[in-house]
Amino acid sequence: MTHLLVHLVDEIVVLGPVFLHNMFPFERFMGVLKKYVRNRARPEGSISMGHQTEDVIGFCVDFIPGLKKIGLPKSRYEGRLTGKDTLGSDSIICRDEYSWSQAHYTVLQNSTLVTPYVDEHKNSLRSKHPEQCDDWITCEHIRTFSSWLETRLKGDNTVCDEL
Repeated sequence: MTHLLVHLVDEIVVLGPVFLHNMFPFERFMGVLKKYVRNRARPEGSISMGHQTEDVIGFCVDFIPGLKKIGLPKSRYEGRLTGKDTLGSDSIICRDEYSWSQAHYTVLQNSTLVTPYVDEHKNSLRSKHPEQCDDWITCEHIRTFSSWLETRLKGDNTVCDEL
């Protein structure tokens, strides 16, 4: 730090021995001022211009509505614990019946409560159509599982409320 030698004597005279006080805040501020230097031939002028520019920007941000502050960006996750932006958009748009049924099937497949019913439906398809291959069973399962599950659970009183 080249500027340390310049002000070290004055600091010792004012504050006493170095071990009795802390000079790090001053050093940190001097580092900020050194970053303002654009013209090394006249550092005082460029330091003052840089400091004034920062003050003017801070003033404008505080008193002109609609401007964002310079500094740390706003967190992307702000408000997530309170439920902000966690449920997606306000409305659900399904372009056609096939997209809706495919989305519904995906939700059912990712639910752990439905797993025993998936196995039961596949086994019932295999027993009804033993001559069909596994690919056909899978396609038929995807196509008919939602309606089969609905009819299967209508009369059952022991079903969990989540289903």
